[in-house]
Amino acid sequence: MDIYKCTTYNSRTCVGKDGGGTWLSRSNLYTKINEVETNEYHNNVICRNRRFKDKSDVCIKGHFGNDLIPRFKIANNKADLVMLYETIESIRRRTPGKSDVVFGMEATGIYSLPLYSALKRDEHKVKLYNPIQTNGFRKMNIRKTKTDPIDSANIADMLRHSEPPQVSDLQDLNLIQLRELVRIRHRLIEKQTLCKVQLVRNIDTIWPGYESIMKRVLGTTSIAILKKYSVPSSVRAKSFEDFYDLVKKASRSKISRQKAEEIYIHAGNILTIPELDSIMTLEIKTLIRQLELYEEQINSVEIKIDQSMNRINSKIMSIPGIGDTLGPIILCEIGNVDRFSSVKKLIAFAGLDPVVSQSGRFQNTSGRISKRGSPLLRQALFLAANVARQNDENLKRFYDKKKSEGKHHFSALNAVAAKILRIVYWVLKNNKEYQTQLN
Repeated sequence: MDIYKCTTYNSRTCVGKDGGGTWLSRSNLYTKINEVETNEYHNNVICRNRRFKDKSDVCIKGHFGNDLIPRFKIANNKADLVMLYETIESIRRRTPGKSDVVFGMEATGIYSLPLYSALKRDEHKVKLYNPIQTNGFRKMNIRKTKTDPIDSANIADMLRHSEPPQVSDLQDLNLIQLRELVRIRHRLIEKQTLCKVQLVRNIDTIWPGYESIMKRVLGTTSIAILKKYSVPSSVRAKSFEDFYDLVKKASRSKISRQKAEEIYIHAGNILTIPELDSIMTLEIKTLIRQLELYEEQINSVEIKIDQSMNRINSKIMSIPGIGDTLGPIILCEIGNVDRFSSVKKLIAFAGLDPVVSQSGRFQNTSGRISKRGSPLLRQALFLAANVARQNDENLKRFYDKKKSEGKHHFSALNAVAAKILRIVYWVLKNNKEYQTQLN
């Protein structure tokens, strides 16, 4: 197809001519293009997609980097996906020899997920690129230009010069589902934590010294008291017997009558702010209801996480320090381990690789980690490392060795986390359980 400067023809925006010299309208052109970028490996059609919120920029290139069709945008709907497939099939029929289709996409989180999952379900080869990679590739150009169409062409070129991705089964989609569940749980816990902080702040405001008599401010008995009375004046407005009945029931008789009396007397002796009683009562009860709702939602999500882990049937939780909570996090953040041809690439993906800086006679010796990649993955690995160094003999010796070399606790813990990730890589690659080997 010859490309011409955009002009207007019969009240339609025209962007090119087909092989017979017929003008194509933009709407007709969209039927030839869809949300994929195409590059070629030996007569392969390679599709590249640059997504934003509700549309995608598409660039389709051939083996030698030539655009096989003008670049275009597509909407995020089924009709455009069908048109994309039809366009690719049309190009394949016109391409001599055996053609293969490879899709390249920039990993833009939730925006790239619908198209990615659709392509995976249809068993296409899809390669996701980290925005750091696409940004670095774009900076290789001398001209300082950045537009979505140019970015889509850059991703097509990246795909053209790299190894073609392999077709993977629906295991990838199971991992994507697990990742969403894990991140939902993480967001719910963050919101729950904010509610707890706000609740403690309100208690300190309206009931000074409450923590001195209730060691577990957010414990079951404490929450029952706050939910019923909220402020000290409400406690003193009731008889001690009523108050003790509540405490006895909530604590299952674990709090003595003497302790309940101490709490009751404390509520009458402290200085309060009567003007804020009604306001604080409203917010404290609201926060407690939110905490209960978050707890219910977290439990519901955790049940779904357990079900997802059973479907995946991974051996990752046989590794020391990795249990029911950290296992799903590490597994879903890594995704399909076959994406990594070596364990060093996985360590770099987790951001646990040391930063290397050398110029002339200068060489960096600080050994700081790059901290690129998923912070949730790194956090889970550090937590696992801290548990494993105390419970696994091999990892404990490894940690002590790093400490004896003069490493700081966190530096030694970082080394243990990287070692655990090596074990994770082996377990996932071989689908075998980890077994401690005493030397």
